[in-house]
Amino acid sequence: MNKTILKISSAAIFLILISSYVGTNSNAYAIWGHGITHGPSFGHVYDFTYKDGLKIDYRTFDISKFSQSIPTQTLYVNVPSTITLKIFHTDGVQNIQHVMLYITNSTNPVVYSNGEWVAYDKGVGLTTHDPNKIFKSVTVSTSLQGHFLYLTFKITPQTPIGTSNIILKSWDYKTASIQSTVNGALQIIKWQSSLT
Repeated sequence: MNKTILKISSAAIFLILISSYVGTNSNAYAIWGHGITHGPSFGHVYDFTYKDGLKIDYRTFDISKFSQSIPTQTLYVNVPSTITLKIFHTDGVQNIQHVMLYITNSTNPVVYSNGEWVAYDKGVGLTTHDPNKIFKSVTVSTSLQGHFLYLTFKITPQTPIGTSNIILKSWDYKTASIQSTVNGALQIIKWQSSLT
């Protein structure tokens, strides 16, 4: 009888230790949804981290945290620029349904959702919201590579803006979502020719 109790208590202790290890190493950012899924990721899932989740023109940035700052990137009025997102999904990128890119001075969801944004939806394609007429044109293209979706927005600005944040959000087929805030990410200025 004592051996049976010892085996049961040993098994219980083992399960408690394993569950506490798994709990401390899980992705804290994308388990918000319905059902069992870890949702999309901009750079961190379980013990796997990648540091090139955002590319603005030719520079890549680590956006694996919920909030981070990067050196301000400059876009120019009437000059096309690209913003590429590298999005991971454990169940395969075919399950990513929606991606939004907000350009804003705010981190308040009520405020930034009313400002400038571009979105990609698996069923609808590209949608833009541009009340301040910042965008001259926007297109989107996708590329699938294994568990990664590369989503490239090609943006030609038409209006200067000061230093702004980028807020990224993505949802999957079970509404599990991820958000990443990139503080001071970009500014838009008029092109100044060095030839005068």
